[in-house]
Amino acid sequence: METLAALAKRKSVRDYQNRGVEKEKLAAVIAAGRQAPKAGPVQFTVVREAECLKRLNDATLAAMKNSGNEFLVGRASLPGYQPLYGAPVLILVSAPSGPYARDAAAGAVVAMTIAATDLGLGSCYVVSPVLGLAGEPGLTERLALPEGFAPLCGVLLGYPGGDRFSTPAAEAAENVNFV
Repeated sequence: METLAALAKRKSVRDYQNRGVEKEKLAAVIAAGRQAPKAGPVQFTVVREAECLKRLNDATLAAMKNSGNEFLVGRASLPGYQPLYGAPVLILVSAPSGPYARDAAAGAVVAMTIAATDLGLGSCYVVSPVLGLAGEPGLTERLALPEGFAPLCGVLLGYPGGDRFSTPAAEAAENVNFV
């Protein structure tokens, strides 16, 4: 697939098939994240263990319901809502604290989601699992992040399952200004 075609086709997938991601495809997605322009170091933690994903999903759902944030509470209250959407893989992106840590993580995430699209995988950029990790210190310990690194966001990966919890595409807005 051409890069521009992958960019045009990429969308956030919020429903996944109960099917694993092949090692080769996972390695290619991670390589894309490693090759992305970054403003500092990042760490990728690939979570595939079903028990770990379930614990993180449940902790994230509870954190969203108790966040006090109207949007998060509303999403978490949808019937059958699961914050990890049944994805078989979560790539958690962490970085040491610093002024450009989120920028470095975001660059890696963009590259990984485009690579996933190119490989026929669905993906979704997520931040809510960071809330779940904050309430589950044992789970954070289980992920064995390097000292000084904090989770910032993640990418869910898998084969698209359907349209559950999808959101309508935003209308194209005139948001370009040439000077």
